[in-house]
Amino acid sequence: MSQTSGPDAPASRDRYGRRVRRTGAGAKDGKDRGLRIAFVVFLVLLVSGTVWIGLDHANRDVTATIPTFEVTSDSTVEARIEVTKDKDKEAVCVLRSRSEDGTEVGRKEVRIPASSSKVTTVREVLQTTARPNTAELDGCRLV
Repeated sequence: MSQTSGPDAPASRDRYGRRVRRTGAGAKDGKDRGLRIAFVVFLVLLVSGTVWIGLDHANRDVTATIPTFEVTSDSTVEARIEVTKDKDKEAVCVLRSRSEDGTEVGRKEVRIPASSSKVTTVREVLQTTARPNTAELDGCRLV
């Protein structure tokens, strides 16, 4: 086998062919395409997350917390509920209690009346079927 070298030797690109370089809109290589796909996925997730958060917070006409509660016996818990809502509207909150193992041992709806201030505080005693360990809210809504 003879090897040719020098100016008359065929160039590697002629022997194996060469890649055709595209120009214009389709000239992006694979790396750019992957970045574009990742960017589009990121934008879709960002817009979806923003819409979800906006819808979740848009209907917050009433909010409530239990700043303190006290287990008063093996079958009762007393909770202080602070509700923020429009002054002239009534609300209903669901108060519940759980035992130490997490089982729900009491539940009741608590009516929050219209008042002269935006924040209304009520104290509520909840009867339970076993020793309560917590007092918590399971949602509030305007009525």
